[in-house]
Amino acid sequence: MPVPDHPERPDLTGWRRRQQLRRSSAAQPIPSGKSYRRKPKHARDQRIRDAHR
Repeated sequence: MPVPDHPERPDLTGWRRRQQLRRSSAAQPIPSGKSYRRKPKHARDQRIRDAHR
């Protein structure tokens, strides 16, 4: 890529770098360790769930 006479704005340089990372295969989600747990919707269901523990 040819270097222009005027340098690119710093925020655009950062955006371009992040965009390239998003497009590359190196961009992988990081596991957070938290998993989705479905909670009981109603109090009655919650009592039933807690009785089995």
